[in-house]
Amino acid sequence: MNNSTEYIPKRAMSIHAHPDDQEFSIGGTLAKWAKAGCEIVSVTITSGDSGSNDPTKDGGYKAELARLREEEQLAANKVLGVKEAVFLRYPDGELEPTIALRKELTRLIRQYKPDAVLTGNPEAWFYGNEYVNHPDHRAAAQAACEAVFPSAGTRLIFADLLEA
Repeated sequence: MNNSTEYIPKRAMSIHAHPDDQEFSIGGTLAKWAKAGCEIVSVTITSGDSGSNDPTKDGGYKAELARLREEEQLAANKVLGVKEAVFLRYPDGELEPTIALRKELTRLIRQYKPDAVLTGNPEAWFYGNEYVNHPDHRAAAQAACEAVFPSAGTRLIFADLLEA
């Protein structure tokens, strides 16, 4: 890890729970890095299909909401300079840091080989005195951190992902 404020990786990966999470948490960093030539891959784990409290909508709205949020994420990625987007489409509000999720993230890290991975803090429950961190954020961050280490760099963890 490089603590310099001038550090710009050649390749980076953003791993976040919901469409829009990266914009309000690390959007500025991604835009700065992309402008400096960093190739960024954005990994959105959930579909964001539960992200509405509109009283006029019911469960039938979930598929439309997931589609809309994915479109919005692609538009935001374009503004930020993100080169590629990966949508895993897990159900929103139900994310857990499972072995299956860690394996999927490990596969992506091994495939894209980022120099830096940006994700949330899996231990952060509260921010300030008003915001309780969403459980999907903690689960996404835990799975991402465990995919970075030890999984992505230890060849025999998920050996079935090794290239032939």
